Amino acid sequence: MDRRPMSFSYKYLPDVAIADAAFAVEADSWDELFAGATEAMTVVMVSLADLREDIVRELEVASESVDQLLYDWLSEIVYLKDTEGLLVKSADISVTAANGWRACGTLRGDRVDRDRQRLGQDVKAVTYHLYEVSHDGHRCHAKIVLDI
Repeated sequence: MDRRPMSFSYKYLPDVAIADAAFAVEADSWDELFAGATEAMTVVMVSLADLREDIVRELEVASESVDQLLYDWLSEIVYLKDTEGLLVKSADISVTAANGWRACGTLRGDRVDRDRQRLGQDVKAVTYHLYEVSHDGHRCHAKIVLDI
């Protein structure tokens, strides 16, 4: 996949969940929404500036709906962090809708290194609490609460 500039933004929502981390992300496309949500979740866990891109992993997730697809995508990244210590610095993602929804992507990142990285909160899971994914005809939007 070509690495291209992304057009997404995210903001953290401190008043949404007291014991958890919450953020909203919006983007011009589903590809960029997934990349933005991936980055926003990673920033909860670690400073992006401290991450290398030494590890490259392919990830593919399929689901019946785009909202479930994003949930499953982020959950897989949490799983990779828990099982392999992988923290994702960047992700090139292609989201398609044909016979269901599919996200295919290349993840670039680093292993957890407490001596070299400024670690934040440990994300345990993506939750369905206040979970929203939508498209308004122009932009894609998501609101996500993470269990930390």
